[in-house]
Amino acid sequence: MPLLFGLQEIDGYDAEQCARFYKKLPKDFAFTPLVCDEAQFFQVSQLGADSMQKKDLYQPLKIMYFHGDSLMSFHINCYCPPTLGFSLNWNFKNQFDVFPPTTTVPLEGYTLRLADMKGIFPEIKGEAECTVLVFWTNMLAKISRSEIKTVHKNLKKFGHLNDAEVYLVNDDIVMAKLLKEEE
Repeated sequence: MPLLFGLQEIDGYDAEQCARFYKKLPKDFAFTPLVCDEAQFFQVSQLGADSMQKKDLYQPLKIMYFHGDSLMSFHINCYCPPTLGFSLNWNFKNQFDVFPPTTTVPLEGYTLRLADMKGIFPEIKGEAECTVLVFWTNMLAKISRSEIKTVHKNLKKFGHLNDAEVYLVNDDIVMAKLLKEEE
């Protein structure tokens, strides 16, 4: 079953593997690649105000849309049902048919700001009206590609492909460590 969903063993961050992944994304998709280490991943999860929020922020695949400094839309892998094509349906309730997408994660009580993420990832400029962070991993390359293409399609459909800041945050370092701990 894991192979059907594209689960791959990884040893950590591999720049060449990431470059191959990025080549499979739409050519008109402008993004900044980032690499998330263990400390950063843990810091992100600790931005939650309670245990449920921390659990949500600890998920390996996340999409966050910010308008200015405010979190407007948040999506995580465990809220998406599987598809017949052995991926996840990121748009299962048509959330991405509007802009910004309708959030899947309830945002009540979330105090997460783009400024918090910029404190963890100093490469984030946050100068655009819309900033999108997409956390992904080569361990789940097929699902990650679907996740990123969902964001691309949403930005393109609503004319924000060229004015949104998009950051693809690779968390292979963390996922590889978690895989080794399970062995």
